[in-house]
Amino acid sequence: MSDTEKFPLLDPAMQKAAVKVKTKKLNKKKKKKKKKQKLMSKRKHQEKADAKDLASLRQCLGPGCVYPTRPGSKYCSDDCGMKLAADRIYAILPQRIQQWQKSPCIAEERGKKMLERIHQEQQDTRTRLKDMECHFYELEAIILRGKQQPVCKDEEINKSNRNNANLQIFCVSCGQSINMHVALRHMEHCFVKYEGKSSFGSMYPTCIEGATRLFCDVYNPKSKRYCKRLQVLCPEHSRDPKASDDEVCGCPLVHNVFEFTGNFCRLPKRVCNLHYCWEKLRRAEVDLERIRTLNKLEELLEQEHKVRTAMTNRAGLLALMLHQTVQHDPLTTDLRSKADS
Repeated sequence: MSDTEKFPLLDPAMQKAAVKVKTKKLNKKKKKKKKKQKLMSKRKHQEKADAKDLASLRQCLGPGCVYPTRPGSKYCSDDCGMKLAADRIYAILPQRIQQWQKSPCIAEERGKKMLERIHQEQQDTRTRLKDMECHFYELEAIILRGKQQPVCKDEEINKSNRNNANLQIFCVSCGQSINMHVALRHMEHCFVKYEGKSSFGSMYPTCIEGATRLFCDVYNPKSKRYCKRLQVLCPEHSRDPKASDDEVCGCPLVHNVFEFTGNFCRLPKRVCNLHYCWEKLRRAEVDLERIRTLNKLEELLEQEHKVRTAMTNRAGLLALMLHQTVQHDPLTTDLRSKADS
């Protein structure tokens, strides 16, 4: 029977409305059935997955723990892992300490010898640094004493200029042939010109306790660096003052290169070409030697730090837990070979 035959007594309009109501109820029932089927299928899948997870889970390895482990872990919590690690340390560490104390450690003996050698070198380096500081003040006293000498006459100046009138020499920087009379001046100007093209900088200023006049340490706001040239030789931030007519050279005269005679060069500094910039070069020599001594002392301190760190880590907890020396003969305490001993 069709839908219209079920309602023969109703009007056609009423029959259509009744048919719509009936179809809506049927659609609702179908939707409810589909939802129930989906929920049942989800529950079945969840039960299967839970059964698989329960089968794959293991018991926690913590001492006295009966709970299952976390995914990707051997413990149910961090506390169980810490408890097991503490129990292992208490069980293994005393035995390892006894083994460590029974046999002598060759590396420990070598470390002590290295520390003794480093301490001796540090003492020698500090003594040398004090000597260089004394030499620094002695040089300043010599320079001051030389400036107090009287200036010589013009006849002696003419004699010194005639001796070097025809001698030629090549510049070590530019290779140009120059007169011996002005060789040192020319070479110094060439050095300043080429040295000014390069830069030596650091982000931090120099802080050395008790040291004076070492690095330039002038801050450059463009590069944000501190100049690390020697303060005496820096061509960019320290320039030599012009010598006056009455200023004496004052260079100490020597015999056989190193023997100081006690006399000083009394030529005017503006005219003397033999001892050009002798104060700056002597100061730079002393400062460079002081910097080398300080660098040597810093290297020795780093070596001492490395040796002490190795000695402390050698008998540490991690080293004793991970490494073990097997002593096969209980009567032999020294496990070194004949070549090592």
